Amino acid sequence: MKIEFTKPTESDYRSFTDALGSAVCLEGRVKIVLSNEVGNTAELFVEQKTVDRLGEAYIRSHTEMYYSEALSSWYAKLSENDYYNDPERNPEKVIRVRFCGIEGGTGREVYKEVETGRYFLRDNFFPRETFAKWYECGKRRMPEDGNEVRANLIFECDGQREKVRYDDWNGVAAYGDTFNMDFTPRRMPSEVVNGELYNLSGSEDIKRKW
Repeated sequence: MKIEFTKPTESDYRSFTDALGSAVCLEGRVKIVLSNEVGNTAELFVEQKTVDRLGEAYIRSHTEMYYSEALSSWYAKLSENDYYNDPERNPEKVIRVRFCGIEGGTGREVYKEVETGRYFLRDNFFPRETFAKWYECGKRRMPEDGNEVRANLIFECDGQREKVRYDDWNGVAAYGDTFNMDFTPRRMPSEVVNGELYNLSGSEDIKRKW
């Protein structure tokens, strides 16, 4: 397979304008053209900062072409899995946490790091899916979420461990191979039972720490 790094053409700008009403999304992007041995081609438009971060060598070895039967067309896909899950870039680290309760209004689990006192949210999709998103809540990115944690963290609570890794599908999370269905404590902590803490939508104690 041949891979060429180039710039968006005038034809690309016209096509995006016709399809989306504007081609502003092409600004600051590199056009990557893939072609296979029988002449099929696919294109990918990647932000320049992503190309700078990954490097051309990584992109060449982690970009592939695939054919969509539904759309009858060839497409390109760049995977960043190996970049974020690289243990040299993001080494494994165990974070010991204590279960604090359930976030009011969302049903997400609240944990507090034993060593630092930081709070984490665990959005548990089990039993519908063996999948859980973790967020560090020192600073909010969106009203309902915190910052996504980095890959290769291992959360430990009451002897149970769960590792998060990066996947192109949905970022950093505990996926089927690292998800722990027994991670959630079976008993609520005394703070919640006594009604003292951890309805995050209304707790001034939590808001001060966030």
